[in-house]
Order: sequence, then C-alpha cells, then structure tokens
Amino acid sequence: MLDAAVKRLPRFLMDIAPIQRLISAPGRLRLVAKPDAPEQPVRASALPALATSQWSELAHAAIDSQDAALTLLRAWRDQGRSWPDIYLHGISPTAQLMGDWWVTDQMDFASMSMAMARLQAAMYALSPEFMAGSRPVQGAPRRLLLVNAASQHSMGSLMVAEFFRLAGWRVQAVHAPSAPELSLALQSDWFDVLGVGISMEQQVPEVQRALSGARERSANPGIKIMVGGPLMQKRPDLVRVLGADFSADAADEAVRSAERWLAMN
Repeated sequence: MLDAAVKRLPRFLMDIAPIQRLISAPGRLRLVAKPDAPEQPVRASALPALATSQWSELAHAAIDSQDAALTLLRAWRDQGRSWPDIYLHGISPTAQLMGDWWVTDQMDFASMSMAMARLQAAMYALSPEFMAGSRPVQGAPRRLLLVNAASQHSMGSLMVAEFFRLAGWRVQAVHAPSAPELSLALQSDWFDVLGVGISMEQQVPEVQRALSGARERSANPGIKIMVGGPLMQKRPDLVRVLGADFSADAADEAVRSAERWLAMN
C-alpha cells in the first residue's frame, strides 16, 4: 500500500490501474533495457558533480522502493552535498532521465510513473531536513501563489515551492483551478508573485485564459507573473504571449528572479 505521502500525489498517477498491482510485486517494475548515456562534465568543486551514473542509480533505486531512494539521497547528503544541490542536480535530472528512457522505449510507463511517485514522496519525507537551512524572514514574508496544470505532474511545482519556502516565502499551491477558483484565490489574499507551470503546447490556450486579467482580479494590482515548466525551454516567447513578467528554468533561478523583479518595484 502506498504511504501517506504517495497518496497526496497527483490523481493521474493514482488512476493508473496496473500500478497498485505492481507495488505488491516490485520485481515487475523494470526497465525494458538499461540505457547507456554519456557522462556529463564534472564541475570544479570539492565533490564531483552528480552525473548520469548517479542519476541512473537513483532511478533504479526509485524503481525498487521509496526506502531505497531515500537511502541513496541521504548517502549523497552524508558525502557533504547540500540538499539544494541534491534536489537541483540529483533529483531533477533523474526525473528528466527517466522521461527520456520512457520516450525512447527504454522504460515502461508503469515503472516510470511509480518511480516518479516514489521520488516525489521522498521529497515530501525529506522536507523537514531540506527546510532546516531556511532563511530567517525579515519583516513580512513574501507570498507566492503557485498554480499547477491538471495534466502536469507536480514534482516540478513541489521543488519550486520548497525553494521559495527555503528563502522565507509563504507559498500557497493550487492544482488545476478553474478561472473562478483562480480569481477567488487571487482576491482572497495578497500575493507578490503568481507562478504557473506549463508543460505542453495544448495547455497554452487554457493558461492564456487563466492569466488574462489576473492583475485586475488580484488584491495586489502589482502582482508579478512567473511562468515555468518544460515547454518554456522550447518556447521562451510564451512569456510575452501569456502576458507574464518572467520565466525560470530551475527552482533556485525562480527564487532569484522573483526577488529581483520585486526589488525593481
């Protein structure tokens, strides 16, 4: 049975019928073929960079069990790596690597989905340790309203939320809100930044409608709009198309950009 953390994962993962059966038989969660990928360049630092071999090891650990994934992540921490470094350069590229394996038929969908679920559950479990290094809040905390699209898994949004909280922000996350629900959320409290994740081209019209007039409906007429997600790397023009202020490719970059935009006003 999935633990309490996994039960909070997006519904589309939980609706995959074979997964419940696969959980009771971990040996059936498998790779179609173990891929060979080139190693990434090593960064100049005291510790070698986490690279393809480590990402592959974490992917296989997540396929095995959540405990195996947690054990490996904590082993990396014991080596002297920081949790932000592990999240950005370990968990995030591992998720991308598994996505690539699935696209190229080197990993079956059920295995990828379950491994993603376990990685996200591991992040929930590690949250207290990650937040132990949070920045003390000076004055009133800044607030982020984070919106996740219905068809997008929430690992990326969870990571963004954790990095903003680490920086002392207050974060409210909503999953696939309707236009009235988004309007109500914007009107109900003062938010400094509205963040929206977008991963597929098909989501563009929906996000465009949701963001249209968002500033007029917000309790904060000067709210900044941030967009992110895999699609933004392919279509940087969406910042202009969606009427956003800025985009970010990584969670730490999102925090720096948000604070920079607020400092300009």
